[in-house]
Amino acid sequence: MDKSELPDGVTLEAGRGGLPMVRVAIDSCTAEAYLQGGHLTGWQPAGQDPVVWLSRKSRFEDGAAIRGGVPLCFPWFGAGRDGRHYPPHGVARLTPWRLAEATPVADSVRLRFHLDGHDVDLEGIEDLDRDWSADITYTVGQVLDIDLKVQTSARRTTPFTYEEAVHTYLHVGDARRITVDGLDGCGYHDKVLEGDYQQRGSLVVVGETDRIYRHAGDVTVKDPTLRRTLGINKRGSAQTVVWNPFVGKSVKMGDFGNDEWQEMLCVEAANIGSSAITLAPGQSHTLHQRIAVDRTQRPAGARRSLA
Repeated sequence: MDKSELPDGVTLEAGRGGLPMVRVAIDSCTAEAYLQGGHLTGWQPAGQDPVVWLSRKSRFEDGAAIRGGVPLCFPWFGAGRDGRHYPPHGVARLTPWRLAEATPVADSVRLRFHLDGHDVDLEGIEDLDRDWSADITYTVGQVLDIDLKVQTSARRTTPFTYEEAVHTYLHVGDARRITVDGLDGCGYHDKVLEGDYQQRGSLVVVGETDRIYRHAGDVTVKDPTLRRTLGINKRGSAQTVVWNPFVGKSVKMGDFGNDEWQEMLCVEAANIGSSAITLAPGQSHTLHQRIAVDRTQRPAGARRSLA
C-alpha cells in the first residue's frame, strides 16, 4: 500500500531498528504495528493507560521475534503437535507482511496485513507447506478487534492442518493483584507442572503460569492497580492460553526485563494440539478476539503514551 493512500491519522514510517511500521493517532486511540510479523506493538484508547504491553528490551531486527504486543503463532504453536517444528511458534511472526488496507471505520481505523505462504523466506524451512495465505486485521479505536483469517489455495490437492494463537500481551498494573474470571470449571493443561487440572474460581498469578484452557468463551481481567477491567471476547477459538513467566523465567529471557513480569499478562485465543484447524482446498477460517476497557471505572491515567 502506498503512503499516499493512507487516511488521516495513519502514517507509514521507519520504526525501531529501521523496521517499517504503521502508526495510528486518531481521536479515539493511538496504536502502532510493524510489518514484520504483522505485529501490533501498541494500543492505547484515549484517556486510558496502554492496554497492549511491549517489553523495553524487545529486539527490533530482521528475522527476530518482537517481545510483547500481539505476536501471531502460526502455522504451529511452540514446537508443533509433534514437538519437532522450528522456529518456535511458527514462521508468521518472523516474516514481513504486506500492508494491504488502512481504512477509517466510524471512530476507528482498520489495518489489514497480508502474508502469502510462498513469500516466506526463512533459512531451514524449505519444506514448509506454502499453499495458503493469511490476513491479520486490527481495528483500533476505543476497542480493539483482531481477526486472523487463514485461506487455503484452491490449487491444493490435500487438506491443510495448522495451529494458531493470537498471543496478546496485556498491560496490567501488578500481575500479582489481577484476577481472571470466566475460566471457572474449565479443564486445562499446566505446562509448568506438566499435568491436567480443573480451574476452581478466579485465576490469580502466584508463580510461573503457562496454561492451556479448554475454553471457547469470554474472560475478564480485573486490575485493581490500574482501576479497570478488560473484557476479552473471542470467536473461532477452542482454547484460551494464559501465560506469565514470573521471576525465575524472566531472568533467563534476553529480550525480557527481569521485573517486567509484574506489568504483563498474556491471554491468548488459540487453536492448538487436538484443536488444530484443518481446511480443505479453498476453505478459510477466522479467529477473532476483541478487547475492551470497562470505562465505568475511573482510568488511572495515561502514563506511557504511544503518540
